[in-house]
Amino acid sequence: MTHLGVVVLAGGSGERLGRVDKAALLVGGVPLLDRVLQATSAAVRTVVVGEPRPTVRTVEWTREDPPGTGPLAGLLAGLEVLDPETTPLTGVFATDLTQLAAPDVHRLVDALMAAPDADAALFVDTEGYRQPLAAVYRTITLITTLRSLQPLAGQPMRALVKELTLVEVPDLGAAADCDTPEQLAALREGSGHA
Repeated sequence: MTHLGVVVLAGGSGERLGRVDKAALLVGGVPLLDRVLQATSAAVRTVVVGEPRPTVRTVEWTREDPPGTGPLAGLLAGLEVLDPETTPLTGVFATDLTQLAAPDVHRLVDALMAAPDADAALFVDTEGYRQPLAAVYRTITLITTLRSLQPLAGQPMRALVKELTLVEVPDLGAAADCDTPEQLAALREGSGHA
């Protein structure tokens, strides 16, 4: 995908998992962050918002300032590394999307490209919940909207989403995340090992 940049948000506190580093959690022997990086490998540039660490492929690193001020602040920090001229589309993904695969990313890009008046294509789960951290956005619109929402510290992702024209894409399980010890245990059991 020659025009896709990716921002992976990996700087959360992992509070519901006991304040662990979610990006480093292993499922099937693979860190959660690396699973997302494998699924997004077709991007021309990838920025991870979080603490630098070894990863399965080369990425650029940044951090919101100050750290821990929420997903919108982290997202803007990641976008400021990208060049909207070369990456007019930006995939935005949480670090704990355990089932995300390359075809899922392609589905989001295709859905957005098929809707020229839309600002973003995002996954919607089986319960009807929009997943703004499993989505592809038009980069310029995303940057402009985030800047208009400042200050971003502590604001939820829905503050961004309500400002945009969206295409909803059934997630087919791709937006499943890992927020609780029970979810992590189930994932590890399903993979056969930690």
